[in-house]
Amino acid sequence: MCDMFVGGVSTSRVGEVVEGLTGTQPSPSTVSRVFHTLEGEFTAWKARPLANEYAYAFADGTYFSVIYAGQKHKMPILAAVGINLAGEREVLAFSVGEREYQSAWEELLEDIKRRGVQRIGLWITDGNQATINAIEIKFSDSQRQRCVKHKMDNVLGYIPKGQHDQVKAELKAIFYQDSRQQADQEVAAFCEKFQALYPTAVDCLRRDLEACLTFYAFPKAHWKTIRTTNVIERLFGEVKKRSHKMAAAFRNENSCLLMFYAVVRSLKFRNISMPTQEAGPTNLHKI
Repeated sequence: MCDMFVGGVSTSRVGEVVEGLTGTQPSPSTVSRVFHTLEGEFTAWKARPLANEYAYAFADGTYFSVIYAGQKHKMPILAAVGINLAGEREVLAFSVGEREYQSAWEELLEDIKRRGVQRIGLWITDGNQATINAIEIKFSDSQRQRCVKHKMDNVLGYIPKGQHDQVKAELKAIFYQDSRQQADQEVAAFCEKFQALYPTAVDCLRRDLEACLTFYAFPKAHWKTIRTTNVIERLFGEVKKRSHKMAAAFRNENSCLLMFYAVVRSLKFRNISMPTQEAGPTNLHKI
């Protein structure tokens, strides 16, 4: 019953399916109670020990609709996803917290440190300064990769829409070269070509550009995975896919967080190959 509910089947439909199998139809409230039996498991999951080192980690936030005092509001959730030294992905932590508040990010990062994480080789984030500041405080030895998709969107925001197709291909080429040297050449060519026509867009590209090119210093086989925040955005997409099927806001914070966990536990992540060992895809529902 729990797996059907998490998979997007309504409580009433779950009851109908169970009745067809057992001859007894559980009520929607019974289905809901079965779902909430995950609470103890969720509590243990939040306190579980983590590895002391991760090759990569992704940090981002999103929003879900939750009822507060009888009214629907957007509730922010912050999350971190790691890739360990064997190439295996896992959700490290998630919590309620406004993504613009540095203190909320610091608390999330401190939580994963308290559970054993000592080092993360590379953090992948968007350009949110609160996230960046918290990482610099809590993981000062880590390198940082800024999501190139977000950077391209930011640059194109300073260019008329009718000119996007012309500019986008040359902008994208910067981040899809075979080496950092070639990328630097593409940067120089782009700036020279568009400086006079789109100076604000070129200024936007130059801001924090070094962080956008960090991935070139890592194994080429990993570039596709680490140059954007797609890994964590796909996680959010899976959770929202389930919440959208509910067609209603969550009754409270706990229900939202429990659903987030229930979806996380059902996902099977695609591994990446690491230099020292092969870690192939092992699971059914890969994201």
